[in-house]
Amino acid sequence: MTNRIFGMIANRAAVALLLCGSASLVTGCSSSQFLSGTDTQPMAGATISGMAHGGNQPIIGATVQLWAVGAGGYGSAASKLGSSVQTLSPGGTFTLGSYTCPSASTQTYITASGGNPGLSSNNSNIMLATALGNCGSLTPSTFIFMNEVVTAATAYALGQYFTTIFGAASTDSFGAPNTTQAQVGIVNAMATVNNLVSTTSGNAVTSQTLTNNGLTVTTAPESAKLNTIADILASCINSPGGTAGDSSNCGMLFSGVVTPTGTAPTDTLQAAVYMSLNPTSTNGNTDWPPPSGTCTSNLCALYALASSSPPYVGVSAQPIDWTVGIQYTGGTTPLNDPQNMAADSGGNIWVINHNGTTSASLTELGPTGTPQVNVSTIGGQSISAIQPRNEAIDTNGNVWLDTTSSARVLEYNAAAPASSVSLSPAGGGSPYGISIDGSNNVFYTHESSSATATVEEFLGGNLAAGSEVEYALYSPGGTNQQPEFAALDTSGNLWMTNGSSTSGLENNIFQMSGYNGSTACTVFPCVATTVGDTTLTQTYTNMNTSTGSIPALSEPFGIAAGPGGVIWTAGTTGNVVTNMTSTTAGTNYGSATTLNKPSYVAVDGTGNVWVTNNTSSPGSVAEIVGTGTNIGTVLSPASSTPPLGFSHAGIASASGIAIDPSGNVWVASSVATTGGVFEIVGAAAPTVTPIALALKNGTVGKKP
Repeated sequence: MTNRIFGMIANRAAVALLLCGSASLVTGCSSSQFLSGTDTQPMAGATISGMAHGGNQPIIGATVQLWAVGAGGYGSAASKLGSSVQTLSPGGTFTLGSYTCPSASTQTYITASGGNPGLSSNNSNIMLATALGNCGSLTPSTFIFMNEVVTAATAYALGQYFTTIFGAASTDSFGAPNTTQAQVGIVNAMATVNNLVSTTSGNAVTSQTLTNNGLTVTTAPESAKLNTIADILASCINSPGGTAGDSSNCGMLFSGVVTPTGTAPTDTLQAAVYMSLNPTSTNGNTDWPPPSGTCTSNLCALYALASSSPPYVGVSAQPIDWTVGIQYTGGTTPLNDPQNMAADSGGNIWVINHNGTTSASLTELGPTGTPQVNVSTIGGQSISAIQPRNEAIDTNGNVWLDTTSSARVLEYNAAAPASSVSLSPAGGGSPYGISIDGSNNVFYTHESSSATATVEEFLGGNLAAGSEVEYALYSPGGTNQQPEFAALDTSGNLWMTNGSSTSGLENNIFQMSGYNGSTACTVFPCVATTVGDTTLTQTYTNMNTSTGSIPALSEPFGIAAGPGGVIWTAGTTGNVVTNMTSTTAGTNYGSATTLNKPSYVAVDGTGNVWVTNNTSSPGSVAEIVGTGTNIGTVLSPASSTPPLGFSHAGIASASGIAIDPSGNVWVASSVATTGGVFEIVGAAAPTVTPIALALKNGTVGKKP
């Protein structure tokens, strides 16, 4: 993973609606908190207190400063709130009491730099940090325990918002653009810290029970892995310090974590952020002495920095990467055999539970995993037994899904559930893939073994026969085509993978362009019934190797849009991902050492491609550079034997994948009862969601 720390104009009301729609913030939220006149006015801050520790040792004389996050862009300069104070002997305690909040909803964090960790001199490499959230929610009872565990959790959740400048010139600041969804992203990232660590005790969270609306989800963060990262940081903090390239613990830490083109860090917060953004510790450094003669990689050398008697209980063996995740399970309800998922504009995650014939449902999780609703009936239609398969979210926040059983398309109106709609459309076959453009025109594919399959379009997001257009897919590559997954590119072309089992056709991709239903149809449903139909027009291009259109495909499955008209698809049997456009042949990337049954695809806010490896536990996801001169470079771990990719015990039979506005990667484990969903914290670039909104605003492959 390379160093990826690099619209809409926000208004206060829009921010309020989105933030308050997010389920679980650091301290909760109400619409009045953002919309009232006092929100835009400064307010006196409450006295807060805490302590700073390096492992089990108090840090004396550290400089403690409260900050308001920057609002001028990602990593923009933060603002000091009040004056700094020093941590005091004997416990490394501090009290901050004279500061002004710019507004009640201003996002804040606190740092402790320098100080003496119980040695003969100060260590200038020490930098601890804690995410705090809303300034107005800090109270006299707020107690902050600052240590390596809290610093690691903060760095991972907020690493995508850290300054791009490392080294001695760094301001070590967190910031986000003052746009609606960017602010949603950093608020949700602040809240995610509390799923990893207790900021009052400094301990990693091992499990939490999240209950809401009669629903319960249990979390299982990778606490031991977080502790190992903290132990590595502690090796530097509890030392006299050092410089990258020397033989000190700090020197070895700084040399081991830096990205291939980055500036070496000079403090422990920078090092922790680098570990989150460069989790394979790839940089080619060979000019520093590893702490063990058996180490041949930075990962090994960094792991060896954790002493034989570390302050925190970490993992028992060296990890293959430094990514940290959280598993969310719900038993039989609400998370049961999750298959696909999508993120909405508030960072809420909508999960299709495909399980069996009696308990299928649609579940909404808040940005921090708190269950919001579990829907089993949409538009009067029970979905428990009809196995919903795929979903997409329109720009109004409505969730569209289809079912292979009973051949139905459904629209769930989250704001007004009673207005939700269920429809059995005109086309035959089983609805399968679904994609929505920036004008909320909804396209879905009909998987069919007949000679004529169809693509259906509902104009303007209106699920009704009076808005339905049916395009016939007239055998561009032969009979028995079965269009499955679908995605719209940034030029408006609709792309479909083919699920046919007929020899050869399973390696085809269809592109549909020139469709004119929105302008040509006057009578609905508007159906093209013959090849010579002159009312509806559409051009299907059969993208396959035999015609020279694209490289060899191997049962393409999941599909997603990238920037610049690019489409990415996963080749499940060839262990590759393929990119293509309507005018270029494209290229296969990956191999059996980097991908293992790649299935579902997502593209993040820098254009990088994320794909699930559909293998049993431990499952994994892979990351591939999606743009620029290094396109196709696989950033996740490679291995000749499983596991490969970013592998986590909490992922099994990885299916659907979604990236939220904070840069968290969400993965569906398609296992009944015990599967749940898994969140890899802060691993991707913040992403505009839903995809329809990115298509509307021209922000596919761009940050919010």
